[in-house]
Amino acid sequence: MSDSGASDSKPAKPKEPVLDRMAAAVQHVARPLTGATWRAPRRLKTLLSGSFLGHPLHPMLKDGVVGAWLLTTILDILWLINGGLFAWAAHAAQLTAMVGILSAFAAIATGTADWSDTYGPERHTGFIHGLLNASATLLYLISLGLRYDIFAGHLDVSQHAAANPAAAFVGFGGFVLMGIAAFLGGDLVFQLATGVNHEHFESAVRKWTGVGPMADVPEGKPYRVVAGKAPVVLLRNGEQIYAIGATCTHNGGPLDKGALDGLVIECPWHQSRFDLRNGHVITGPATVRAIRYDVRVTDGTVEVIAKK
Repeated sequence: MSDSGASDSKPAKPKEPVLDRMAAAVQHVARPLTGATWRAPRRLKTLLSGSFLGHPLHPMLKDGVVGAWLLTTILDILWLINGGLFAWAAHAAQLTAMVGILSAFAAIATGTADWSDTYGPERHTGFIHGLLNASATLLYLISLGLRYDIFAGHLDVSQHAAANPAAAFVGFGGFVLMGIAAFLGGDLVFQLATGVNHEHFESAVRKWTGVGPMADVPEGKPYRVVAGKAPVVLLRNGEQIYAIGATCTHNGGPLDKGALDGLVIECPWHQSRFDLRNGHVITGPATVRAIRYDVRVTDGTVEVIAKK
């Protein structure tokens, strides 16, 4: 005898791993904190993304952290080997550890802003990367406290407090965690293509190429065409036609599906905004401008060429 109720029931949806659920919960909080859910122009998001540089801001700040804590490690090894000859190194390590911590706070803020737009494997890997870096920062904060004897209830700037073996070894732990996090950061960029210019993978035409009749281009609405193999979004404004690459440089979103505000178009995925006149980024998270195309009409056919 068949059980029709059992046969009609749908299989239960598999539960996400705990780490993925944690990542989703943290991302839900991080998005408004980093300005991702704000209304345009989303200045905080644009600042943290590094849109004003034409390059992501996080990698630059991360290099400051790595450099400072690498110096701290070297200096700690020196005075541990010979505290008499390298007594100065203990004091120098106090400074480099502090510089690394300050840089780490800025790197965490910008990294969180970048990570808030990820999903799937990128989000999972980025979450572990962030946890490791946050843990490394915590260890260096503890190390700095030991270097100044803060945990004893006072601030000691003497040579005796600076040359604290426990502080050095806690710092070594932080350096190891930072190294593992850096390895995962490499995976994010080189395996998962996080934060790279997605328009770079397309071959922009370097000679005049027809993309369709002028009569087919609607007035005042984004219109997608293909030039060679590269998608292009056109906007007709009277007899003037503007054209930029239709692939959002941030994460590959289709700009032709985005909202239009005058001559500014917004990516529907993460709300990066581009000027259709020149491809410049108006609002992050995108940092690289879109390819701009020159446009002409020949015998009723729209032709485009990528502007160098």
